[in-house]
Amino acid sequence: ATVLRVPSLAARASTTGSVSCMNNLILQGAALTVAAGAAYLVYTQFLAPADKMGCLESKPEAEGAPVMEQVKKAKVEAAAPVMSNSTAKPAAAKPAEKKEEKKEEFSWNKKKPDPKDFMFSNLKNQVCIKPPGSINGQMFIIEDCENCDIYICDHMAQVQIDYCKNCRIFVGPTESSIFIRNCEDCKCIIACQQYRARECVNCDTLLYASTAPVVEESKNMRFGCFRFFYFNLAQQFEATKMSVYDNKWSEIYDFTPKDGNWSFLPLDTKASDLVKPLSEVGADFCTKEEEASHSDTSVVPFTAGYRKSEFEGQERAFVLLMPGKHAEGPPLFSKM
Repeated sequence: ATVLRVPSLAARASTTGSVSCMNNLILQGAALTVAAGAAYLVYTQFLAPADKMGCLESKPEAEGAPVMEQVKKAKVEAAAPVMSNSTAKPAAAKPAEKKEEKKEEFSWNKKKPDPKDFMFSNLKNQVCIKPPGSINGQMFIIEDCENCDIYICDHMAQVQIDYCKNCRIFVGPTESSIFIRNCEDCKCIIACQQYRARECVNCDTLLYASTAPVVEESKNMRFGCFRFFYFNLAQQFEATKMSVYDNKWSEIYDFTPKDGNWSFLPLDTKASDLVKPLSEVGADFCTKEEEASHSDTSVVPFTAGYRKSEFEGQERAFVLLMPGKHAEGPPLFSKM
C-alpha cells in the first residue's frame, strides 16, 4: 500500500519563507552591483583626471575635484612642462637669484694715503705721537719743528729730519736711511739701516745702525748705543728685517774730519736722559707700570762701542749670551 505524506502547514510556511529570503538577497545584490557600476561610470567620466598623453585636447577639470588630486596635479605641472598638444600652459619658472660677484680690487682703485698723515711740519711746543700701526712702512718727514716732543713709534721706509731746533725725537725701526740735516740742539733716539747727518750742531743720539753712520759738516755730535723699549718694538725690527745684534752705532765715518766734530756719550746714558718716557707724554699704548718693569730693558743689546781711550790698558773680555732657540745664534758663533 502506498502511503502519501502530505507536508504539514508549518513545513510549507518554512519553505516559502526561505525562498522569499533568497529572492530578497538576490535583488539586493543586483541593486548593489548596479549602484557600483553607476558610481564607476560617474567617476571615470567626470571625476577621474584626464589623460594628457596622446590626446588631442585635455579635458577640463571637474569642479569639486578632490583636494589631494589638485595638489598632485600642481606638483606635476610645476616639475615638468605640458606637451605641446595640450592647451594648458606650463608654470612659469622662478628667475634664478644672481650671486653678487666680488669686484676685483686694483691698486689704482685703493684710497691713496694722505701725505699730511706722514709729516710733522712747522710745529712749536707740541707733543706729537704716531702709535704702532699708524705708518706701516711709509716714508715720514719731520721739518721746521721747535721745542717739540716727537715720537714715531712704528716702522718706516725712510725718514727725513730737517731744520729742527731743541726737539726731542724718537724714531722707530727704519728700513732704509734716516737723513738729519740742519738741526740744532736736538736729542734723538733712532733705529735705522743707514744714518746720515749733515750740517748739524749739538745733537745727542742713542743710535742703532746696521751700517756705519756718516756725519758731514757737523759739530759736537755725540753718539751712544740705542736704548728704548715698548712692546711692539721687537716686532717692528722684524718687519724691517734688521738684526738687533748687528749694531754698528760706534763706527762713525766723518766726511769732513776735524777735532770736535763727534764723540761718544757717557756709557751710562739712558733713554730718559734724552727723551721723556712715553707714559709722561700721554701715549695710550704704554703705561707707567710697564715702563717701571722694563726700565732696564732694551730690544737692542747694549754695547760699549769703540771706546779706545776709556778702556785703554784695561783687561777686557767678550761674553755673548744667546737664547736657546734664537735663529741668529749659530751664524754669529760660526764667525767667532
